[in-house]
Amino acid sequence: MAETDLADLRKQCITSLYLCSDNISKYLEDNKEAEFAKLKSYVEDYCILESQQEEAIQALERAKRETDASNVDTLQERFDANLQSLANTRSNVNNHPYMMEIKKRIQRGMQMSRNNLEESDMAITESDNRPIDPITKRPIEDPVKNTVCGHIYDREAIMNLLNLKKKIKCPVAGCGNRNPINPNQLISDEELKFQMSLNTHSTMIQQSMMNLDDSD
Repeated sequence: MAETDLADLRKQCITSLYLCSDNISKYLEDNKEAEFAKLKSYVEDYCILESQQEEAIQALERAKRETDASNVDTLQERFDANLQSLANTRSNVNNHPYMMEIKKRIQRGMQMSRNNLEESDMAITESDNRPIDPITKRPIEDPVKNTVCGHIYDREAIMNLLNLKKKIKCPVAGCGNRNPINPNQLISDEELKFQMSLNTHSTMIQQSMMNLDDSD
């Protein structure tokens, strides 16, 4: 395979790793740091491979300029010497554009994760014990149940997700159902709706009692 073909293939692989980091940021709930670390090590390997290839090209060009190309033994010796010299002065892989880009994406992904946790904590505080939608991390307004795995979603959130991506799996972390969600599997959770209604009335009564106490 030609060097240009290898370089193109390497860039395609790097692009795929970038997309993986974006998907981890969006869809993975647990073990994000471990998965990001794996991606970072893969990108580091590609950076080293590219540096080595560039060093080999430079070493060969130097060897050709410094020796008689007809003398194969001398050419090989000069090539080896130049290659070793370049390897000794190799720049830090952390400064490679590939590595800098993956670090930027990972940092952005971790920030998204922290923001989601903060929003989730806020939602729980504001929800008066209402169930939290696994997609929006907000209190569920119109609950629907997945009849296959039993998990609950907000109707608007799950339908928006299904409209964006047809073959979406249950967004609840650790769900054992690995098959895509079929809209026909979703049913209105009337029992939960009733319970939510009771909780709302109970909260209203408690608030009214507190207001009466404050007025005394």
